[in-house]
Amino acid sequence: MKRVLLLLLLLLLGLPAFAQGVEGLWARTCAQCHGDRAQGAKPYPGLQGALPLFATLEGRRYLVLVVLYGKKGEAGLMPGFAQLKDEELAALLNHLMALLKAKGEPFRPEDIKKERGQNLAPDRIPRP
Repeated sequence: MKRVLLLLLLLLLGLPAFAQGVEGLWARTCAQCHGDRAQGAKPYPGLQGALPLFATLEGRRYLVLVVLYGKKGEAGLMPGFAQLKDEELAALLNHLMALLKAKGEPFRPEDIKKERGQNLAPDRIPRP
């Protein structure tokens, strides 16, 4: 019985470490500020305003630059996530598309890779 309780305790304590897939990545990198469903968490904004950006090449490039280099906004500074792999950032953007029910082509790792290495400051990324 003690072994079962110990195993159960270890599993419960370790669940965040075992979070898999894009939902786990979203939870670790985005949800703390933008919410589980991109609805926002005060004082940070929801992401519904990003919906039209998925429809244009300029908007899609802007979204890639924001996840790579960050964004300066009214609620403060959103950090960039350039430390993540291209595949992870593409998956996060595709997850956001799904959450917002946005139409458009899925993001590919190549879309992220193309924008790396610019070292842009968050206030130097103009919204289209």
